[in-house]
Amino acid sequence: MIPEGVESIGYGVVEYSAFDGCKSLTSVTIPNSVTSIGERAFYGCSGLTSIVIGNSVTSIGDRAFHDCSGLTSITIPNSVTSIGSNAFEDCSNLTSVHITDIAAWCNIDFGSYDANPLYYAGNLYLN
Repeated sequence: MIPEGVESIGYGVVEYSAFDGCKSLTSVTIPNSVTSIGERAFYGCSGLTSIVIGNSVTSIGDRAFHDCSGLTSITIPNSVTSIGSNAFEDCSNLTSVHITDIAAWCNIDFGSYDANPLYYAGNLYLN
């Protein structure tokens, strides 16, 4: 679990690719203190199967979950306003995306067609 108080994960001078290649990481709960998930934050975490994103995250960076081939489920809160290019590229087992507000979902700025996790999942669950 990522501790409460962490404000960003991933991209930055020190934080670039925070969990890149952590193949044994199986699930992640991102606390409400986090406001951004940066570029390549979880790139190549092939053992990752589920992600719950905290209610304060507003942006998910380019390739944040690229090649997380074990990922089957993700919960995206209403606070997310942008998802970067290729954020879910090669998430070949992603089957479900969970949201709580369809209007908020429709207002997300997707950086590319494959930034939308539905490109892979095909199933959107409301509430």
